[in-house]
Amino acid sequence: MDRCLQIAYVVARAGAWLGGAMIVTAAIIVAIDVIVRKLFVVTLGGADELSGYALAVGSAWAFAFALLERAHIRINLLYQHLPIRLAALLDVLGLLTFTVFVMLLTRHGYGVFLQSFVADSHSMSPLGTPLAIPQAMWVLGLALFVAVALLLLLRAVLALALGDASAVVGLLGTRSTTEEIQHELGEVGTGHGKTE
Repeated sequence: MDRCLQIAYVVARAGAWLGGAMIVTAAIIVAIDVIVRKLFVVTLGGADELSGYALAVGSAWAFAFALLERAHIRINLLYQHLPIRLAALLDVLGLLTFTVFVMLLTRHGYGVFLQSFVADSHSMSPLGTPLAIPQAMWVLGLALFVAVALLLLLRAVLALALGDASAVVGLLGTRSTTEEIQHELGEVGTGHGKTE
């Protein structure tokens, strides 16, 4: 099970990098479009459309990585004061709820993609983008999130069944301040963090 989580981490991290690259590329295209429009009073056309696709697709591909990194925003004012077993149970319940929501979103997203694919729908813009392409990439990102969430859920339920509440909190719970500091120091130590 842990090996599957390691593979999921590698795939999710690659997805997050891909999504981030798409968003940065879209930002560059929009910046160039703004500069060209200001200087030469012409537009490249489609920059806003491409940036919208990049934001949707890039975000969807980063969801799984954020889940594995425990980086989704949560309000933990009360959570940090709960007994560990109750915190673990709430973590599993929270992930289950989140997963069901994203499963529904993925199902309906797939329906939208399928309709666009069958109807050969194109955007009503100068680019005339076949809508099935960005929609397929978006749905694949959501599907990756669902797969990772189900894997985490299975691992957490097994740990809960074995009475290992601390493993559940370690997989799903919010990071403590100490864990955040250790994580950031680890990133700096491996060269992945920011340097000044």
